[in-house]
Formats: sequence, C-alpha cells, structure tokens
Amino acid sequence: MSPAAGRDAFTEAGADESLRAVLLTSAGGRGFSAGMDTAQFAHTSASRAYATISRLGEVCEAIKDCALPVAAAIDGYCIGGAAEIAAASDFRIGSQDSWYATPEVRIGIPSALESVNLHRLMGWTKATEFVLTGNRFTAADMLACGFLNDSVDGPVEERALELLRDTTRADRTVIAHQKRLLRTWKNTLKAQAIADSKKEFALAFAAKNQTADPGSGDSDPEGRV
Repeated sequence: MSPAAGRDAFTEAGADESLRAVLLTSAGGRGFSAGMDTAQFAHTSASRAYATISRLGEVCEAIKDCALPVAAAIDGYCIGGAAEIAAASDFRIGSQDSWYATPEVRIGIPSALESVNLHRLMGWTKATEFVLTGNRFTAADMLACGFLNDSVDGPVEERALELLRDTTRADRTVIAHQKRLLRTWKNTLKAQAIADSKKEFALAFAAKNQTADPGSGDSDPEGRV
C-alpha cells in the first residue's frame, strides 16, 4: 500500500460511522513491515528526500487524527518506517518473536517523524539507544520499556482485537474526543492541555446530552464520575 493510500484509508475509516476501530496487521507471514524501500533515497536531492519522508509523515498523522482507536498487531520484524507507524498507533501488541529496529543511521539518514515521540513511549534512555545504535530490540525489550502494550505467544491479532473491543464499551464520539485530548496532552504544555481538556469535556458532554431534557442535567446528584 502506498503512503497516500494508507493516509486516505485512515481518513475514510474515521468518517465511516459504521466502524468502531482499526486493526493494522501484515498481509504476509514474514513480518509486520520492513518500512520504506531505501531505494527511494538513492539520490542526492534534499527536496526529494523531504517529500518522501513527508508522505510517510502523512500516514502517521492520519493514524493519530483518526477518530477511531488504532491497534498495531506486530508479528516478525518491524523496521524503520513501520516502527514509526506502530508508534503512532494507540495500541501495540507484539508476538514474542517479533523484533524492532530503526537502522536509518546506518544508511546515513536520521530517524524522524514519530521518533520524536519515542521517549514518551520508551523513556529517554531506551529511545536514545533505539535510534542511535540501530540495534534490534526484542519483544521483551519493547514490553519492558513500555513501547508494547503486551507481548503474546499466539495470534497477535486476537489480543489487539481484545483491546479494541474494550474501547467499544464507550460511545464512538467520546472515544474520538479522548483521542484528541491524548494528542493535545502530548503536544502542549500542561496548563494549555488542562484548559483544552475542559473544552473537550464540555463538547463531549453536550453531544452526549443533546437529545436529553435540558432541565434534567443536575437531577441526579449521585451520578458522579
């Protein structure tokens, strides 16, 4: 799938009211994904390189902007741009024999895009090791540092679907609000994030109660969060 097709798929999924979640998995049995074809960087044009990496960035942004929760079910290898896509997802489940690497520095380019957020998932110490060495990290490594939600000895898709099904216990609209808040919290200072959280809370509350009796909002003092 091309980056443009991937971007559009997440945009369309988020707009489809009949859907509740998105599961990312591999089409074959060898691995999750080897990332971008490095042949795309076999040139000397900085502008072309910028455009290429920006297209992958659009996929990552579409995952984060998607109104639906997104889970990556990772079996086998997860390399380079694939690790970026996994990092952009809301949940990450890896098989026990899955492995991860960002070997970009070994071919003369730095990790970018969602690598910016790796320290939030893995902590600065492991994120630094991950992007500076290009070494392979095992599923056990990634689970221990917090990149993975879980590592399973069995079908990764089923464990990922369990998490996605858990999100369907909440209203689709409020999940979209919560995803926007999570992104706000990652990208703004604490004070601004708290202010925005109050706005999103009010919007979600209004949507939840738009068909309710306006006079009944405070009638149940016991119904507290």
